[in-house]
Amino acid sequence: MTPTQAPTTRDVSPERLAEASVWIAKLHGDARGRAIEDGLRRWLQADPENALAFELATEVWEESEKLRSVVPFRPLNRVQQRRHRGALLAALAGALAVVIVGIVWFQYAGVVATAVGEQRQLVLQDGTRVFLNTDTRIVVKYDERVRRVELRRGEALFNVAKRSDWPFIVMAGDRQVKALGTSFVVRRDAERLAVTLVEGSVLVSPVQPAATESVQPSIDAPGAIEQEPATPALEARRGAGEFRLAAGQRLTFDSGAATRLDTPSIEKTTAWRRGQIILDDTPLQTAVAEMNRYNETKLVVVDPEAAALTINGLFQAGDSTHFANAVAQAYGLTVVTRGEEIVLSGKPIQ
Repeated sequence: MTPTQAPTTRDVSPERLAEASVWIAKLHGDARGRAIEDGLRRWLQADPENALAFELATEVWEESEKLRSVVPFRPLNRVQQRRHRGALLAALAGALAVVIVGIVWFQYAGVVATAVGEQRQLVLQDGTRVFLNTDTRIVVKYDERVRRVELRRGEALFNVAKRSDWPFIVMAGDRQVKALGTSFVVRRDAERLAVTLVEGSVLVSPVQPAATESVQPSIDAPGAIEQEPATPALEARRGAGEFRLAAGQRLTFDSGAATRLDTPSIEKTTAWRRGQIILDDTPLQTAVAEMNRYNETKLVVVDPEAAALTINGLFQAGDSTHFANAVAQAYGLTVVTRGEEIVLSGKPIQ
C-alpha cells in the first residue's frame, strides 16, 4: 500500500477487523473508562495491523452515526409505519451491527464464554459453527462417541456439521437436544429454556443421568402442553418425554408452567445475530428485560402503567440510551440516568 492509498479491508485480516470492532463498541459504550482506554492503547501498540484495523472500523462507525442521526431507532406504533420503515431500519441496523457485535473466529475445545454485550462465533473441530449471544457460557466435550456441548447459560445458535456416525447433542439444564445436520437455537434463562429449530430436525428429551457428571437428575415426562398447532411427530413421542420438532417450531419449558410449542418468526428469533432486537406488540417491561441482556447499565421502568405499554420496532442490541429516549419521546416519559441505571418514569401519554 502506497502512502497515497487509503486502507481497505483487503489490507487487514477479518480477525483484526473483528477485534477493532469490539474496541470501537467498548469506546462508545456506557462502561467506557480508564481500563478500556488503557487496554485499547496496548492493543494498538502491539501490532501495526491493529492500528490499520482500528482506522477502518472507526470510519465505518462514523458513517453509521451519520445514518443513525437521519433515521433514529424508535418504537413504531402502527403496522403501516412498521412496513414503511422496515427495510430502511433493517439496512441501518445491519450496518451498525458490523461495529457493535464483536465476532471472533477460532477453533476451541473446552469452556467458552461471552461477557454482557459480547458475541462470538466459533468453528469447532468438526466444522460445526456456534454463534454465542450476550452473557453466554458453553462447555465443549467432544469424544470418539459423541459431540457434546453443554449450555450453562445464555443463548447459542448451532449450525451442525453433518456426521451421521458422530451424534451431536446440546445439553441445557435437565434437557438435551440431539441433532444431525441441523440449525437450531437454544436459549437458557434462569426460569426458562427454549429450543427453536431453524432447519433440519432435532429431538428434545430429558437428560440421561449418565450423560455427564454435572447434570441434574432426569425428570419425568411433562404434563400439559400448549401447542400451535398439534403435530403427529410431537404427539408420537410425548409419552417418553421426548419432542421431535419440525423446522420453524419452538419448544419452551417454563418453570411452573405448561410446556409450550409455537412457531415464532425465525427472523425475530435470530435477530441478535445481526445485532438487532425486534419487538412486536411487546410489553415495555418485557422489552426492557430483553434490552438489559446486552448492557451492564440497566433500564428501569417506574410506573406500572408505563410498563404495560406495547412496543413495536427494530432496535440496536446494547443501545439502551437510544431505546429509552425513543420510548420516552413516543409516550411522554422522562429519562434519567442514575448510576448504573437508566430510569423511565412518568405517566404515559397514549
